[in-house]
Order: sequence, then structure tokens, then C-alpha cells
Amino acid sequence: MRCKGRRHPGRFAAVSVAFASALALALTGCSSDEQPDVQVVPPATAAESPVTSVEPDGEVLPLDLSVTATAFDEATNSIVVLVDDELLYFPGSTQDPMSEATRVPLPGPGTSLTLDGSGNAITAAGSDIAVVSLENGEVRLASPSGITADWTAAVSRPDGTIAAGTARGQVFAGEDGERPVTGLVSADVLIASGENLAAIDRRQSMIIEVFPERDTLGFALRAGNGASNAVTDGEDRVFVANTRDGELLVYTLDRLVLRQRYPVPDSPFGIAYDAQRDRVWVTQTGLNEVAAYALDTGIPVEVARFATVQQPDSVAVDSTGGYVYVSSATGGGVQRIALTTPDE
Repeated sequence: MRCKGRRHPGRFAAVSVAFASALALALTGCSSDEQPDVQVVPPATAAESPVTSVEPDGEVLPLDLSVTATAFDEATNSIVVLVDDELLYFPGSTQDPMSEATRVPLPGPGTSLTLDGSGNAITAAGSDIAVVSLENGEVRLASPSGITADWTAAVSRPDGTIAAGTARGQVFAGEDGERPVTGLVSADVLIASGENLAAIDRRQSMIIEVFPERDTLGFALRAGNGASNAVTDGEDRVFVANTRDGELLVYTLDRLVLRQRYPVPDSPFGIAYDAQRDRVWVTQTGLNEVAAYALDTGIPVEVARFATVQQPDSVAVDSTGGYVYVSSATGGGVQRIALTTPDE
């Protein structure tokens, strides 16, 4: 790895929070084998990318590690990447951001990365949920002691609590000791949009409403045959990459409805939302490309396209600064693309 930044030791501050104690009570009162007997599909994965035949657009920041997920935190102006059992973050607007990179060890391999909007990154990292301060690199654990769970997703809710999902299909959120919501095969992605909470179950290729306060699931809709990743605009809409079928799907959560469906071939996988321009960015790993889609008409309309690093499995947008970041899952670096005009 060509990264000269600071490395923080394992400063995992075990916090005794209501989330942890409530989750412990909830999971101990629920069988870990409580899963639905339903037809499942293999979880969709990104297609293996061809060797790049053209130079990636923009500039490529050197990072010879495989990036699992990418996010941009506006509160700290930081690019955040998940790399196995480490979280890396670095300033987004400097000329040589990698020289200022901070590496933070996680308690286990990370499978998800979300932001709370207040300068913290939240990761599902093996048997723990880790909350990482992007101000100082401090890590606190927000999962219960004595409970073995394979955490797959975690997201902050408007009230400051954390919703967390497991590989066994459990979803927990709240502070009052309620049982986790069950009924999914796996809770692979969690989406918090306003007061609404939803999950992507990759093994059922389904999007499902989750109501922790009622200990139940709500409406569910099939998301093609291979839903993989999802992102929200924070205003009720959820954008889903249907990787296996080659589609971009747009749902609303106030009432779970499929609003738009648009073909995006060649393995759409990474997905991000640009709030300032109302654009969805989707990577296509089969092409080594990333495209932006406008959403102000009846169907998504492609408005930009760029060549990327090899295996572009994740993407993030700095809406204010005007940059798109695309990360390689094969050690090809983190690509920074400037949006030179407001409409690009």
C-alpha cells in the first residue's frame, strides 16, 4: 500500500449504551435459526472486470488494497474507504490526499459502510458494529458483549440509534429492549430515509419495509433477480442496483412502490446519490465505467459517463465540492473525477 498516513492503534472503546444492552436482550430471546422457508437465489456479485483498455478519467489516487465500500463525509470533507478490517479516510479537497490518510483498524472484516451525517462512519465488522470518528479516528463498539452475531449491515437513524442487520436475517433498531425483527433470509443492506427503514435481502432479491417499533416487517417487493446495493436520497426515494438483470430500480418508502425501472447493462453494482444535482451514479463493472442518471423526468436519463479504474465496485459523490470518487476492488486505487460544470 502506498499510503503514508497516520495509523491509529486499536482504540476500541467498549461503550455501554442502550443499543448494546437492548440488542443483547433481544437476541438472547430469539432463536438464531428462526429463518423463513422460502425460495432463495445466490446473492448477486459484481461481474469480474476486464483489463482496462483506456486511461481512467480524472486522476487516480494510489491505493494498492482492495476497497469494499466508499463514502464521502461532508461534515469532515473526508473520503472514506473500507478495506478488509481497516477503515481509511483522507481529505477530499487537497492535492495529495493520500499523504494525509488515516488508517483505523476495525474489530473484524467490514461488510458495510454508512455515515451518520455528524462526522462518524458506521461499519458492520464481523461480530461487532464499529462507529469510527472521522475527526480523530476513535472507535467505539456499538454491539453487545457476549452475543455472537455475523453483522452484515448497520445504519444510523434520525433519533441517533443504530439499526443493525445480521446474516441470519435479523434487524434490530431501538433502545427499549424490543426483539429484533425477523423474517428475512439475510439483512444485507439497511436504508434509513427519514423515519422509514427498509432492508435489501440479497438472497431473496427483495426490498422490504422494516418496522422495529411493531416488531414486524411491512410490504415487500421483488427487486429483480439480483439486487445488490442501494442508496437513498434521504427524502423517501431508494435507488437499487439490480446487478444480475442489469437495471436501476427506483422505489419510494412512504408507500413501498416501484416508481422507475431503467436498463443499465454490464453489471451495475456500486451506487451513490448526488443530492445537489439530483443524480444517481452507478458503476458498471463489466465495462469499467461509471454513469450518472438524471431523475427529474419519468425515467432516468443518462447525463454523464466516465472510464474508471478496474473493478469499480463502489462509488461516492462530493456534492458540494463537485467530485465523484470510484474505488477499485482489485488494488487499482481511488479515482477522483471533477465535475467541471454544475450539470455534469
